[in-house]
Amino acid sequence: MSKVSIVKCKNYDRDKVEEAVFRSVDLLGGIENFIKKGDTVLIKPNLLSARLPEEAVCTHPEIVRAAIRLVKKAGARPIIGDSPGTFFGVEAVDEVYEKTGMKKIAEEEDVELVRFDKLRRLNGYPIAECALNASFILSLPKLKTHALTVMTGAVKNTFGMVPGLFKVQCHRRRPSPKNFVKTIVDVYEITKPDLSIMDSIVAMEGEGPAAGNPVNLGLILAGADGVSVDAVASHIVGVPSYKDIIVNEAARRGIGEADMSKIEILGEEIGSVKAKRFRLPQTTNAVNALPDFMMNILSAVLNFKPFIYEKLCKKCGICKQSCPGEAITIDTSRSVIDGKICIRCFCCYEVCPYKAIYIKKNLLTRLLWRG
Repeated sequence: MSKVSIVKCKNYDRDKVEEAVFRSVDLLGGIENFIKKGDTVLIKPNLLSARLPEEAVCTHPEIVRAAIRLVKKAGARPIIGDSPGTFFGVEAVDEVYEKTGMKKIAEEEDVELVRFDKLRRLNGYPIAECALNASFILSLPKLKTHALTVMTGAVKNTFGMVPGLFKVQCHRRRPSPKNFVKTIVDVYEITKPDLSIMDSIVAMEGEGPAAGNPVNLGLILAGADGVSVDAVASHIVGVPSYKDIIVNEAARRGIGEADMSKIEILGEEIGSVKAKRFRLPQTTNAVNALPDFMMNILSAVLNFKPFIYEKLCKKCGICKQSCPGEAITIDTSRSVIDGKICIRCFCCYEVCPYKAIYIKKNLLTRLLWRG
């Protein structure tokens, strides 16, 4: 039976976080049951973009600090790495490491920050060699909603193993949500973490993974099976099983346990920690609930696509560089998305650091998406 631990932690106080993270793993049998002395452990946080810790977009640095100390306790060598969702070259990760607090943590804990600048192609996907060469992968996902996939967690976090601009190719090949999750699960199978510790102290609800609202859940989740960790997280925040498309795809392939009746919960009782109210992204409420043949029929009347709010746009160009369909024009006079070219993958919406991109829906679409 798969096991997932749940530990309460009210805030990001250093000592409290370390205590909670250590306990979450102790409930699973202790870190010595996972990591061997001398292992090289890749600590993989969710670093979507260069955002401050309090924005709840990225894994909080104190979670990373606690993970570093956990690894060192086992006599192993930790390294920290990720490839941001902004799809830029490897150099852009320096700014991400700086703003998210990773650089400071690495310096204080004397740990190497690595770039995913060397690749190896497996099953058609370019994967960071750092991940493939590590003897152990410790994933530190952030519990957040996601405009394309409903939720993002332990399974989705591994998509960061696909470096930089290669993510654009993945989105271009499979732009629709139900097809794109196949790519996510493909990568998860290749780079499956040995242990996942989810930052659910301050999660994100609403229009995540970057434009939503922080919400305090006060929890740390941990488990060896990332699919089970995600399933438990979704259950806590009230995601209906039919909408949990990443977890469902992974379970369909038999690479993780998603059945709550077959997951042993350790620590807190799951009923006592369930969120009383947690908003899911409106953009996915209907599209993932309807069968594909119905979506094909309704596609002519349903209308939802990203637009740029000119007054908020800083013309940084992040959305343009991340657009798989090359549908975005940014210049001194205008910022616009060509609706005829747009493939509705919402990458621009995901990476915009200024919340200048919004999803526009017609009346019928708004009625279907309500709630």
